Amino acid sequence: MNIHLPEKEQILTLLSADCDNAPNSCRLALEHCLNIFKPGEQVSFKHSGIEIGTDKRIDFSSCTRWQPDALFITQQQINQTDWQNLARIIQASVEQSSSLFYFCGDNIFYQEMSRQLQHHRRELISALCTGNGSAIKNEINGLLGLGIGLTPTGDDYLAGLSVVLFIAGHPAVKYCEIFKSTLEAGKHKTTLLSVITLREAINQRYRESIYDFIHQILMGDVENIHPFINEIKKIGSSSGCDMLCGMADAFALTKINGGNYVDQDCN
Repeated sequence: MNIHLPEKEQILTLLSADCDNAPNSCRLALEHCLNIFKPGEQVSFKHSGIEIGTDKRIDFSSCTRWQPDALFITQQQINQTDWQNLARIIQASVEQSSSLFYFCGDNIFYQEMSRQLQHHRRELISALCTGNGSAIKNEINGLLGLGIGLTPTGDDYLAGLSVVLFIAGHPAVKYCEIFKSTLEAGKHKTTLLSVITLREAINQRYRESIYDFIHQILMGDVENIHPFINEIKKIGSSSGCDMLCGMADAFALTKINGGNYVDQDCN
């Protein structure tokens, strides 16, 4: 359930116990939130908790704050990691998924949307490879709001890309401000939830399943990443797979920053 905070242009998400931790969220000791909260109920924030409607209160007194250590990547990690292989592993895991990037159905509308997604994807990778700031802005604009759902496909892809490229110490951090300013200027093109999700990803705040995946790679254990990939694929109907598409491209781009050619696996 999402609680809209209009004065802060923010959303607080209430999660059931089987969900992983996430920014701007509160995990509740509930199996599900269905039929408990109703749209339009008055919400009041107190120092010790949140009051919802006339009969519900979330008590903060026994809550534990999830605040993982900030991730950092060194030049040694960049040099020693097989980024190209990581990109191939992830690509193989999402090519047969529900991602709109790989739509194979008969719906002409979705076919055209998939074509546009792949086009802007290729052009953004090319712009990031050459450092063309103007082209980077154009392609981010092309992807913003492109797709379906509460967090459209193009936005989820950009979030996945940002998760990797803007890790502290990554050479691509220099493009962070371009991503931020372009999102701010084009936020009207997509949903509020999507804007917040992408903004947080750029600022290195994202779900625990994604954090665990990136942490596993930075620790050098790339032999057992498939369970982490599968957890990310569970996010939304296709959001996790779309984010993985972005992460795969970001891993491949990380290889370029080491001075080697990157094989763009974009159909």
